[in-house]
Amino acid sequence: MKNPARKPLLQPDASTQPFVPARAGYYDTVWPSEHTDLWRSHAVLNAGLPADFTSEQLVVNTAPLNLPVWGYTRAQDEVFVAGGSPFMLDSFTQAIKTGKPLEGAALIRSIVNDLRNDSIPYVAKVVPRTMKVRQLNLTGGRTVNYTGGLLMHENGFVYAVSRSILYKVDPRAMRVVQSVELPLVETNKLDHYWTTYNGLQVLASGALVVKGFHLLDSAKVNGWLLRIKPDDLKIEVQKPTAVSSARLTIQQSADGPTYLYHVNDLDSLRFEITETDFVLDDAWTRSYRTLDDGSTQASSPLLFGQIGQVAFADNTVQGATTPIQLYTQAVDTNALPDELTGTPAFSKSLLPGYNFFMVAGDPFERQLLVYYDPINNLLAAHRVTVDGTLEPVWEHDCYKVSASPAIVPDRDLLYIDDYRDGKDHLVILRLSTGLKLASIELAATLPTIGTIFPGMNNDVYILSSEAGGNDRVISRVYIREP
Repeated sequence: MKNPARKPLLQPDASTQPFVPARAGYYDTVWPSEHTDLWRSHAVLNAGLPADFTSEQLVVNTAPLNLPVWGYTRAQDEVFVAGGSPFMLDSFTQAIKTGKPLEGAALIRSIVNDLRNDSIPYVAKVVPRTMKVRQLNLTGGRTVNYTGGLLMHENGFVYAVSRSILYKVDPRAMRVVQSVELPLVETNKLDHYWTTYNGLQVLASGALVVKGFHLLDSAKVNGWLLRIKPDDLKIEVQKPTAVSSARLTIQQSADGPTYLYHVNDLDSLRFEITETDFVLDDAWTRSYRTLDDGSTQASSPLLFGQIGQVAFADNTVQGATTPIQLYTQAVDTNALPDELTGTPAFSKSLLPGYNFFMVAGDPFERQLLVYYDPINNLLAAHRVTVDGTLEPVWEHDCYKVSASPAIVPDRDLLYIDDYRDGKDHLVILRLSTGLKLASIELAATLPTIGTIFPGMNNDVYILSSEAGGNDRVISRVYIREP
């Protein structure tokens, strides 16, 4: 199942970078993983809407899907979606809608309802021009139904992780060709239920890197880092270590070490990935918070490889009593301070905020970092400098963003959503200035815990998870044909 040859796109010439390209190991497509590349940038070149589009040209078409969260592209006529996992989504949706975190009895009711929900995780394939859906249910596993994810592999197969099962999927036939049960957290049977696998990455060699953790107690219970062969799903390396909900970022040198970046409950971590181990880099690891400082655990890190910085935000989990902070950390150990110090994510934020999704950025052209606070309706861009300083570029306090954004740097476009007047909207901004270019109303009547991703047919997609609602769809926004 070979990857057909296509014109290179997606990122700058790798010869100008000291690393293996940020898409090594992926299928040659626009959006092969949750955040498009190994650096978790949310940024891709030469994709989505044309740079010179007008709002009058935009058309939206939809297809129903149950709780869609993660979106991907593959071939020219294929879009993939991972969904069907309700746990904790409704609590985020309702908090974003009201601007008030769910607490006490309301939060308990939401969690209980999610546990009672009989939704089945799935992989769906959508044909862009017709929005015809073909769905493959992932019925295995007995652990909590928390959102997992997919990966479009360079070998042509699609890999899916859900409820502690890793699946190898034939994307043409839409059938599982192989699966393997992943190790549960090493405690009692009750804790086994809370084992959650939501990290799925790939190395240039094609090997899979998978991460599992204890969803409710990752600060005290070790999870797993796994290295898995893509051909037969054999687990080559199984490392118990302190990992958390943040997903995985990988940096591969052309002729040096391969590093895995991760942020757990308290620390920013780096592991060297070898053929037999994940070796914690103690000299690089730094604490970014304490359990009693009012913040909550951090988002997945974004690698700004060309300037040698990693960036992430805290407060990705509910319960924060502090405003969101941004952090940078030099890749070079010699350039690190003894402790990491946060920078306020927004100039106007004096209130607590939190965000389910990760920081987005353009690590290829402008070195911009984009983040939002859906509780306080804030959106901002900072420039990341070589020494890790965050320079404010622009800021808005008028958008209630809930979706994971997407960026197309060479077209100077940033895609976000905006929930207002009982409807969600796709909004396109000028990346460099924050200027609003267009907005189009969607079918969704709630905020979304879903992603935005550019397509390959003059289009862009947004997933409306509608947790707690009824208008769950994938929307394709595209240019009207003459």
